[in-house]
Amino acid sequence: MEEDLGREPVEMQDDTSEALKEMKEELAEERSEQRQERQSLNFIGLSTAIFSTLAAIAAMQGGYFANEGMLSQIKSSNSWSQFQAKSTKRHIEESNVTILQALQKPVPAKTTNEIDKLNREQQEIGQEARKLQAESAQNLARHELFARSVAALQVGISMGAIAALTRKQTIWYVGLGIATIGIGFMVAGTLPSQEQAISANSQKTGLTQGN
Repeated sequence: MEEDLGREPVEMQDDTSEALKEMKEELAEERSEQRQERQSLNFIGLSTAIFSTLAAIAAMQGGYFANEGMLSQIKSSNSWSQFQAKSTKRHIEESNVTILQALQKPVPAKTTNEIDKLNREQQEIGQEARKLQAESAQNLARHELFARSVAALQVGISMGAIAALTRKQTIWYVGLGIATIGIGFMVAGTLPSQEQAISANSQKTGLTQGN
C-alpha cells in the first residue's frame, strides 16, 4: 500500500499562482477604488472652494444693494417731505386767492405766479420721489436674490463637507444641485431688471434724438 505523500508540486504551484493572481486583482481593485475616492475628494474640495468664493461675492453684492436700497428710500422720504411742504405752501396761497376773490379784491400776479411755480416744483419733486421709490424697490429685490444665493451656496458647501466625511457622492450631487440654484439666483441678481433696461433704452433714445 502506497503512502499519501501529499499534493504534487505542480498542483501546489498552480494553487500558489492562483492565489497570487487573486491578490493582484484585489490590490488593483483596491487601488482603483482609492484613486476614484481621491478624485472624488479633489472634486468636492474644488467645488467647495468655488462655491465659497461665489458665496462671498454674492454676500458683498447683497450688502451693496441693501445699502443702495436704504439710501434710495431715505432720499425718497426726504423728497416726499419736500413735496408735502410745497403742497402746504401752495394750499395757503390758494386759500389767500379764495379769500381775495370772496372779498372781490384783485389777486396779485405775484401770488398767481407763486402758485404756478409751487405746482411745477411739486410735480417735479413727486416724480423724483416716485423714481427713488422704484430704485429702492429694485435694489432691495436684487438684495433678496443675492441673499437667497448665499443661503443656497452655503447649503451646497455644507453638503459637500458632509459628503467628504461620509464618502457618499449622492450627498455631493444633491449639494451641487442646490448650489446651482444659488448660482441661478446670483445671475438673476446681477442682470439688470426690466425697469432698468427700459430706462436705459429711453435715455439712449433721448441722447440719439438730441444729437
